Amino acid sequence: MKTIRLSAIAAPATLALALAASPLWAQSTSTGTSSGVTGDNVSAGTYGTGTSTPTSAGVTGGGNATANGGTASTNSTAKANERQAMQRSVANAAAEDERARSRTHTHVLPNGKVKSQSMSILHEKGEKPVIDKQRSTATPDGTTTNAAGTP
Repeated sequence: MKTIRLSAIAAPATLALALAASPLWAQSTSTGTSSGVTGDNVSAGTYGTGTSTPTSAGVTGGGNATANGGTASTNSTAKANERQAMQRSVANAAAEDERARSRTHTHVLPNGKVKSQSMSILHEKGEKPVIDKQRSTATPDGTTTNAAGTP
């Protein structure tokens, strides 16, 4: 089995949603995650980014999936109100003996904190699953915490 694991922090965006928010913090806060897996016949990846400023909050995200001789699907949703924004992207791909799934969830909280987490799984029949996890949190005081790894 040929496996490639892809991951990065803060990816570009295709689905965008912005809203006005009350000025609770004095600077821009931004973070994001992305994760993806690729096998012989399938691949799936998702990404998400969130940004908050004193006058606005926004989220972006998307995903892609491919399956050679199988099925692939993607879905991205975003929700917002006057206090926060949330985004979720999911990508699935399945071929005869392989499955790939990726998901990303990004949340801009009312206090200006931005959290994003991504996870991807590749499973080939008879093999141990390959799992990639990414997590990032940014606070209005400028602190950013990133965590990556496989369980």
